[in-house]
Amino acid sequence: MLTAVVDRTRGDGADRVRQVFEDVERRLARHRVRVERPVSVEIVRLPIMGATTSKPSGHTLYVSAGAPDSDMLDGLLAHEMGHMLLTESGHPSHAPRVIQRIWRSVRLPDRGREAFGQAYNHVQDIYADDLAFLADLQDRAYGFFANWIRGNAASNPGDRWKRAGLSASSGFALGNLARHGLLDEDDDLWIVARDADRKAGISTVDRYASFYAVLPKDPGADPFVSSMEELVRLLETSAGPRGKSRTF
Repeated sequence: MLTAVVDRTRGDGADRVRQVFEDVERRLARHRVRVERPVSVEIVRLPIMGATTSKPSGHTLYVSAGAPDSDMLDGLLAHEMGHMLLTESGHPSHAPRVIQRIWRSVRLPDRGREAFGQAYNHVQDIYADDLAFLADLQDRAYGFFANWIRGNAASNPGDRWKRAGLSASSGFALGNLARHGLLDEDDDLWIVARDADRKAGISTVDRYASFYAVLPKDPGADPFVSSMEELVRLLETSAGPRGKSRTF
């Protein structure tokens, strides 16, 4: 239930955000999916498109100042609503106790923990998009993730953990498209991502793509933690021998 939309930037985007939010709600309702807790939206200046904080009393969705004018606003709102739904349902990927259990057990250097944090965010995004795609976003998802992969390929690979993180990020985008039947085996995006890996001296993007594509939709806590062990090992492989450290 949407309770308020406030534009902290003093712009005029509140009405459009409300209209699109309610439209996405209707699309999800056709699949008997609905956010139960109250939702307030704040339009603020952010370096990213949006983010959500959740409490038992409700959710606060922060939308960037440019988002109301974007043709991907419905995708952003559906994605963030996916995170809300997963939080409300206690899905392991969004359950605080499970997340704490995972983080307490990760033994990586600071840069490795940063890379794992980003890769884990993508795990949460996979599950959020499983719900967001119910809002009929397939027609624009390919273009969005194609730009994502090409942007990663154009980035400076940096140190070994940055290389691992970029490979994981592109693997997430590929895996997400494949998960929803939007990526052929001979798609040029595979070439773009593999070339970026090759230039960085690694070859793990296919393994990341496979990992994200087949994440079980409704795992128990223990199997989910086990799958995160696999993700840590994959990051260590990407980072190279000096990145190896005891995990879990």
